Amino acid sequence: MNDQPAQPWEQPQPVQPETGPEPAQQGYPQPSAAQPQYGQPVLPPAPLGQPGYGGYGLPAPQGYGQPSYPPQGYGYAPQGYGYAPPPSKPALLPAALPMPDQAYATAFRPLTKRVGRWFLAWAIAIGFFAAGQIVMLALIMPGLVDALLDLDLAEASTNPESAAFDALFEVIGSPLGMAGVNLSWASMIPGAIVAASAFGKGAGGYVSSVVGRWRWGTVGRAAIVILPIFAIYIGTTLTLDPSVEWQWNPNWGLVAIILLTTPLQATGEEFAFRGFLTQMLGGWIANPWVASIGIGALTGLIFGAAHMHASIAATLQLSLVGFTCSMLTFRTGGLEAASVLHTANNVFIMVPLALTGTSAFSSQPVSGEDWLSLGIAVLALGASYLAVHFFLRKEQRWTKGAPGAELLVPRARLEPQVAAPVMR
Repeated sequence: MNDQPAQPWEQPQPVQPETGPEPAQQGYPQPSAAQPQYGQPVLPPAPLGQPGYGGYGLPAPQGYGQPSYPPQGYGYAPQGYGYAPPPSKPALLPAALPMPDQAYATAFRPLTKRVGRWFLAWAIAIGFFAAGQIVMLALIMPGLVDALLDLDLAEASTNPESAAFDALFEVIGSPLGMAGVNLSWASMIPGAIVAASAFGKGAGGYVSSVVGRWRWGTVGRAAIVILPIFAIYIGTTLTLDPSVEWQWNPNWGLVAIILLTTPLQATGEEFAFRGFLTQMLGGWIANPWVASIGIGALTGLIFGAAHMHASIAATLQLSLVGFTCSMLTFRTGGLEAASVLHTANNVFIMVPLALTGTSAFSSQPVSGEDWLSLGIAVLALGASYLAVHFFLRKEQRWTKGAPGAELLVPRARLEPQVAAPVMR
């Protein structure tokens, strides 16, 4: 028998009634399996539809007060506890062009990050151009075969090159030949749009204008100020041209083809020269003024040389038409005004000649071979640009950017910052 007093831990404990688990005290919620235990940091919930923390390659936290950091190189600011996950870059960014604060010529900057798409766009554009030439050959081939069969062999033997060109121009000047030529260039309207779409979903619309679409209101306002000027200009040029024989001998089929397809032909050339070619070259130039004016001069010279006119004055006149279209594109931020000027130039020449039974391919007063015609053209083109400059002042000139464009802009590296632990 032990005479020592009983120790506290040996005292019998009273039996508690079975009343269930002890209720939690007010204001102190009990932790559950889904809640962090004491001594562990509390992380904000993962974004909806995104994997949990650690799914982006970030190391998991190793205890209280030890936050994790994203890998070096991410320039994303912290949001709350930890860092926001970097946005993913899909294969084709949706409507990622044009870049913000760019002119029309430099809308597709920086192309250095998308060289593969640049070559893809060229391949698509060349494919559409080749398809247009096939359409033209299909339409002019029957007439060309007939012209060669009817060719005077005695005359052709003395000057075969001149005879071949005369036969070709005769076929092209026919209604079917004119339709073939015009439709071949009209193919560049969808060609330029599809080619630019290689840079991202929705990017093709920015070939038309910096607002991402064709602006019919701009077409109407430009026509109001340009058509009267060109009616006077072309009328004066035709009157002064001694090669035009004014007689009423209308070729109504040719007139109909001119009115129906020449606007498409002129607009297609604008999409090719002032649109696709300008933006593909301008994407490599940082300064929008240099890109717009310099490439405008270059494409103007290419446009004049492509007509292969023997006269220097005529080539300069055609080059000035192309340069003026480039400046209108730069001024208005789109191809609408330039297409109106180009269409007015061609229609006002071809329709009067078709009413006399003559094709513009057999006589080219549009590109008059004398310096007087060049001077008149300079005045008309300058007046057209000034009219658009002052009467279309509300037209957009610079791009506004597009959703997703910020993903293509390099971001500055940010140093990791320690986030404050959550107090409990």
